[in-house]
Order: sequence, then C-alpha cells, then structure tokens
Amino acid sequence: MALKPEWKGYAWILLATVTGSTVYVFSKAALNEVSLFQFGSWWFFLAIVWNLLFTLRSAESRKFRPITHGSLKVLLILGLVEMVATGSFYAAIEASANPSIPSFLRNMEYLFIAFLGVVLLHERFRGVEIAGVILCLAGAFVISYHKGGTLSSYLSGSSGLMLLCTSFYAIRTLLAKMFIHTIGPTLLAINRAIFLFTLSAVLLASFGQSIRIPTGAFISILIGSFLGPFLTSISQYSALKYIEASRAAIIQSTTALFTVIGVLLYFGKLPLLYQAFGGIITIGGVMLIIAGRRIEDRKEKAEGRRQKAEISV
Repeated sequence: MALKPEWKGYAWILLATVTGSTVYVFSKAALNEVSLFQFGSWWFFLAIVWNLLFTLRSAESRKFRPITHGSLKVLLILGLVEMVATGSFYAAIEASANPSIPSFLRNMEYLFIAFLGVVLLHERFRGVEIAGVILCLAGAFVISYHKGGTLSSYLSGSSGLMLLCTSFYAIRTLLAKMFIHTIGPTLLAINRAIFLFTLSAVLLASFGQSIRIPTGAFISILIGSFLGPFLTSISQYSALKYIEASRAAIIQSTTALFTVIGVLLYFGKLPLLYQAFGGIITIGGVMLIIAGRRIEDRKEKAEGRRQKAEISV
C-alpha cells in the first residue's frame, strides 16, 4: 500500500534527522585523529563530489540557467556566512569532550531565527513563543554551566563557539529561504561546499599542514560527508514537498536525542545528567516557539479570510 503524501514527508524528515545526527559522531571521530583544517579540506572536498554526482544524474542539471549578477552576490554573502557558521560549528565539536553537547546547543538556531524575525520583520513574541524562548535560554544555560567557569572560558569553549555558530546559521537560513526559488537548493549546497573547502585548503596550506591523513579518519570523513551534508540535505528538501516546514523543524529539533544514542554506541559516552536535562529543556523550548508561530500564522490566515468575506458581502 502506497504511503500518503504526508507520511512520505515524515519519513523523509525522520531520515534527515537520523542522518544529521551522524555528523556529530563521524566528524568527532575524525577530529580525534586530524586537525580541523585537514578535516575540513577532506570533508568539504567529498561534499562537492557527492553533490556534483547527484546533480549530474538529476533532471535539473540538464536545464542550464545562467546565474544572474544578483544571484552571484547572494551566493558570495551566503558563502562568507557559511565560513563563520560552519567553521565555528566544527570547531565546537572538536573542542567538546562529548559531541552530544553541541548537538543540543544547535537548537539555539531556532531562537536566533525568531529574534531575527522580531528585528527585521517587526514580528512580536506572544504567549507560547515567549515561554519557548525562556525555556531555550534556560536550557542553554544549564548545558553550558561549569563550576568556577569564567566568561572568557565560556566564549572560547564549545558553548561560545555554538553561540556564534547558531547566530550565523540563523542568518544563513533566512537568506536561503528568501532566495531558494531563484537560486535552487543544489546550487546552494555546492556553493556552500566550495567556500568551505576553499577556506579549509587555504588554512591548511598557510599552517603548513599535510593533506595526508590516517585511514581511520578518512573512512569516518567518507561516511560522514555522505550521510551528513549530502543525504541529510536531500532528505530535508524532499520532506518539504509533502509537509510544512514548521512540522519538519519540530522533528529535526530532536536530532540531539539521536546523537546521544550514536555517541553512546560509537564512543561509549553519555552527557552528564544536568547536560541531558538542559538539552531536553531546549528541545521543549524549540517546540513551543515553532508551535506558537504556527498558531499565530493560523490566526492571521483566519483573520485574512474573515476580512475577505466581509468585503465580498
């Protein structure tokens, strides 16, 4: 029996959530053996390869459309934003003793997206959304707590790097949503990989590091670059054909839970009890923010229909 379109969407986004969690596991496994610049050079080189192979086999690649000057500007800005966001993301994983912690803090991206909506679109937090924001901030504070820690140690550690990372990822997400129909997801993915590979390769050469890496690290990068940046992206875009982005976001906010399972199986580590508690609080906060946004959208649509009905009468 064929799946209903909605269930197809949930299946795709569940796959994206599970494969997305593998990024933390395989990248940490590789970063335990190689430097951040060696890792980035191989990881994003392979990401370019996977995306190009997929593009050459897709119908989209047979429809050549020249890139406009405006689109080139957007790709440049997105590439620079990705350098900061993704660079600090993998630096946070490298700095963290347990990659489950950055996966919980990644949910802060939803909080920054909500804040940007307030600043740029003059939206307002209401009811459920306010509760979600408070939970997100409280959860992040609990996760990041270190007895005797200082502000400088926080900012230079994994938590500070994730704060930087998620704020720039929020900018990236909003820009990508604005231009997704004029540029396209495939070009966005390849542009991201090219910028990040270039940054990694330049830093690798500048610090005189070797491109040669241990076989074990290469295998982790090979598997992770396929499951993470490539398969996760395809699954996300496929899911959005069948379900709303807000529903997909709610499911993807649970990525950290799958990461915890993966880290336990691969490294035999679990987050500390208070860190796990903080992570669950952040997930709950994200769900409230998204749910609150959906409620407001429904109210606005209902009000719009009511006004149209009054005009027609």
